[in-house]
Amino acid sequence: MSFKLAFKSALVANALFLAGLAHAQAPIPVVDLHTGPNNAITDVPGILVGHSTRKDAQTGTTALIFPEGALMGMSPSGGAPGTRLGALLTAQHQDAQRVVMHGLTLSGGSIYGLDTACGVVRFLDEKGLGFGGRAHVPGAIIFDLGRGDVDAPPGRGDKPCEDGYIAASNAKDGPVQQGSVGAGTGARAAGMKSGLGTASAVMADGTIVGALVVVNPAGRVYNVNANCELYTLWLELDGEFNGAKIPPEGCSTSPKDMELIRPGENTTIGVIATSAPLTAGQTERLAIVSNDGMARAIRPAHSTSDGDTVFSVTLGEDPSTVAQENFVEAAQFRDILSVAADVYSRAITHAVLNADPELGETYCVRFPGACGSE
Repeated sequence: MSFKLAFKSALVANALFLAGLAHAQAPIPVVDLHTGPNNAITDVPGILVGHSTRKDAQTGTTALIFPEGALMGMSPSGGAPGTRLGALLTAQHQDAQRVVMHGLTLSGGSIYGLDTACGVVRFLDEKGLGFGGRAHVPGAIIFDLGRGDVDAPPGRGDKPCEDGYIAASNAKDGPVQQGSVGAGTGARAAGMKSGLGTASAVMADGTIVGALVVVNPAGRVYNVNANCELYTLWLELDGEFNGAKIPPEGCSTSPKDMELIRPGENTTIGVIATSAPLTAGQTERLAIVSNDGMARAIRPAHSTSDGDTVFSVTLGEDPSTVAQENFVEAAQFRDILSVAADVYSRAITHAVLNADPELGETYCVRFPGACGSE
């Protein structure tokens, strides 16, 4: 056999080997899913959610409380994130310190809103929750200044901790109020009224994944090239979107949308959580992959002036003591990641469908008949 023929045969054999390897490692679709009893992030045991809403100012704050503690990660995919304690949530810091978190703050009010975390810290201190006597409370903000009848952003003034404390005090398990509440009160999606949404999924092995998202993007949540259908209707579980469909009266956009979209004033923030015990690296990867769910539901996402940020939470066991052999294996983690991105997309859809028409034109108002019974 000539050298040229032998070389060609080797290339073919190598290509067939790589193709077989790729086929063997190809992702397997996750099936047998259903929503949790509340179809909310609170379906993940150990998570409480509360809101503080300033309807007249179209702003507010949402607090998540983890009474038993949680390991957290973060993925700041936008070009201009506004976050608190973000560096502490990287895998390299978590591996070194195993910092247990007991709270998370999502807030309107732009830069002022970061100060609402002090109210959550105060609440946790009163409840005796914290790490070594210190309550670590990360957070993120959206821009919603000037959208209400009064100028009163949370975190500004002589009571900067008030909204965070109220939201934390209201935190509970069970159903989560959605739409234009809490941190989603002043949210807009490509100029239309938006809000806060949540969703969950229970996997065949009992693992629970939940998301809560504040949807305030410059990008659209519907496809103008497909009759203005919401991008993620195809991900619906158990009829959760209540008959939402392609707008029966056709597709339209408003020139006012562009007037309401200004660089630096749009951000989508949220949290993805699971009951599965994850390592610090897996927890951070959970946030990174959930960003795919954001990009699938909103286009464009993660732009230069957006502050898009996803937090991730694992509550499977006490993250400071779980043994290495008890963490989920690679194949199971791959499935969790796939489900997480879908759940994050679905939570965004719920934020859009539950937006308050009293505070502005919503998707359901612009496209009559598209939202079914919602």
